[in-house]
Amino acid sequence: MSLANGDQLERFNAVLLESIDGTIIALLSRGVADALYQYLYRVHSIPKNEVPNNIEKVSSALQQTFGISGSRTICKFIAKRFYTNLHLTFPNSPTLTLPEYVEEARRTLLGGK
Repeated sequence: MSLANGDQLERFNAVLLESIDGTIIALLSRGVADALYQYLYRVHSIPKNEVPNNIEKVSSALQQTFGISGSRTICKFIAKRFYTNLHLTFPNSPTLTLPEYVEEARRTLLGGK
């Protein structure tokens, strides 16, 4: 999948949102996922459909809620699911953050641009 047009970017964002949603539900619960979206909307005015465009704030909210160690674990699971759903090889790194994983996937799909 290349991100050359709007449809592909829309799919990229949909896969990212599903990866966030699915991972949090699988690891924690639907209630926790709903609480995250409510928090992002209430505190940052980010509706659920805009979450993929605000991945830094999602990462920050997870860190504030679960601490550095807990959020790293959750974010890594999100990133793994995201890469799997995009059919990309996961670049397992102890230092990459969720926003960096997302940006790396975007670069890969844009052909290194």
